Amino acid sequence: MDGKKQMRVLVLDDDKFMLKFVSHLLRELGVSEVLVAEDGRAGLCVLSAQVTSVDLLICDIEMPEMDGIEFLRNIADQNYKGKIVLFSGVSHDLLKATERLAIARGLNVIGILSKPVTVDSLTTVLEQLLIPVPREVTRARIMQIFDEQEVRQALVDDRVDLFFQPKIAVLSGNVTSVECLARWHHAEYGYVSPDNFIPIIEQSSLINDFTRDVLIKASQQLDVWLQQGLDLNISINVSMKNLDRFNLPEIYAEAVSECNVPINRVTLEITESKLGKDFAQTLDILTRIRLKGFGLAIDDFGTGYSSMETLKHLPFTELKVDRIFAHGAAEDPATRAILESSIKLGRVLGLNVVVEGIETKADYALAIELGCDEVQGYFVAKPMSSDELIKWLSEYKNTNDERL
Repeated sequence: MDGKKQMRVLVLDDDKFMLKFVSHLLRELGVSEVLVAEDGRAGLCVLSAQVTSVDLLICDIEMPEMDGIEFLRNIADQNYKGKIVLFSGVSHDLLKATERLAIARGLNVIGILSKPVTVDSLTTVLEQLLIPVPREVTRARIMQIFDEQEVRQALVDDRVDLFFQPKIAVLSGNVTSVECLARWHHAEYGYVSPDNFIPIIEQSSLINDFTRDVLIKASQQLDVWLQQGLDLNISINVSMKNLDRFNLPEIYAEAVSECNVPINRVTLEITESKLGKDFAQTLDILTRIRLKGFGLAIDDFGTGYSSMETLKHLPFTELKVDRIFAHGAAEDPATRAILESSIKLGRVLGLNVVVEGIETKADYALAIELGCDEVQGYFVAKPMSSDELIKWLSEYKNTNDERL
């Protein structure tokens, strides 16, 4: 039996879906023995019951009963010698602090991951263990945790809810808009992130109806907010798979107008790395979308291969700098240079520049210093339900000066 088959992994997380997701990925990568536990106390029980040692722990920090920090303290006292990966939805600074604490206790931490964990980020960490990925394993196959029938039924049952993440104007500190993010409310796993079901929708015949439904739900919610006196705009993500019909601008304009919402309050976000398969058709559709009054954002800017050419030809109104160029830019000169040049480019072209992935006060301060227009990220707020957003907005008005 080869090395990768002998590796034994224990995953600790109170999120049942995350346990399934990580276990699924590990097995696809060739790890045959994956153990799971839903909190630190259960993890200790699993470890104590093993005859053969566990080679890798993938450990959440926030768990009930016994959290990750308590768990790490206990296994350090037990002289655990295996490798450890920490992951959590807490701030990056707190995650790094936990890593330093674990190392100080003599534990072998080989990586940290922020939630939501992606296939790429987890695979990068696992590569440090010299686990060769089988040739037949593709990213698409790894992502297939659910099948098309499950997703199709979820849409029929209206199980997809919208969460909203605020964007803040740096000059005024006001909340200007929210990005609308789809979450599958799964009966067993709770809310499932879009990375785990949108690819299935894109590969099926569901994507056009799905995006239109999201646009309608978002517009209906915006109508409620406007009637409540909230001065907000919304943005929704549009798949390149949607840009296959020349009448798309009419379809979207009609959907928004029927919700009594001004079209100019809606921005459609297109991911840069997926642009350009049929450039003439894309240009035709996006130009007419702008003619209808929609805002148009190029999302994840800097991650594609034709950024300058894309900005030159397509009628964007907003540039969203990808989070990989925001987080840690205050400490990394190369990352800062990319962030600064991206912001300058957007400003020169007259675009509204949004920096995504702001997770710390240092990230926020640098984005302001470099001259962006808006910021978005966990330092400001996580995605939340509409009810949570209303409560958050009320609290934010009283605390924004102190926090930011």
